[in-house]
Amino acid sequence: MSPFPKLILGHSFINQRLLQQALTHPSYLNEARQEGAADYQRLEFLGDAVLGFLLADLLCQHFPALPEGDLSRLRSSLVDQPRLARLAVDAGIPPLILMGKGAEREGGRTNPSILADVFEALLGAIHCDAGFAAVQQVVKHIYAPLVNAIAAGTPAHHDAKSELQELLAARKQAAPVYNLVDQQGPDHDRLFCIEVSVDGMPLGQGQGRSKKAAQQSAAESALARLRS
Repeated sequence: MSPFPKLILGHSFINQRLLQQALTHPSYLNEARQEGAADYQRLEFLGDAVLGFLLADLLCQHFPALPEGDLSRLRSSLVDQPRLARLAVDAGIPPLILMGKGAEREGGRTNPSILADVFEALLGAIHCDAGFAAVQQVVKHIYAPLVNAIAAGTPAHHDAKSELQELLAARKQAAPVYNLVDQQGPDHDRLFCIEVSVDGMPLGQGQGRSKKAAQQSAAESALARLRS
């Protein structure tokens, strides 16, 4: 019997090894040393390409008069790291990820980058498991409401910072505090690392090419932790 739920992103896997691969972080293989096993990286590569194409097609259908630049920006807002990480959390994926103890201790299960990668890997796995039509159906089911909201004039951008603020306020907790903990690279290509904490307790970290992007990523990590 499979240790995973029957349905993942609304898809029932025929090949359980593909599902396991899509949920396997590289750190798990480093510790488990399972012969013949593979991590999610190749499936993530495939899923990224499939998702990009399907969203381009979906947006072109919904917005036949929109210029290429606007379509590109809309697609980027639908596939950015915070968005994909949130979709992974909403689908209940974080507890299913196989990862090493070290990565687990470092907060890997709530890391937005890992969650986004696993989400894309699952799409790649669905494509391999059941073909293009199957993954197209999954993507349409997930994204059609978002695209319809855009068409109705509702912003597509997911503001993790605002959502974290609202969640903490609802729980009568202090406002989150964002601190820069590291920055690397030259001035023209700097990578920032931000930590978000509440009452002095760290809730998550995030990285980005701007402080604003790193704060959003950190807030997404905190949301995943608070909801896990």
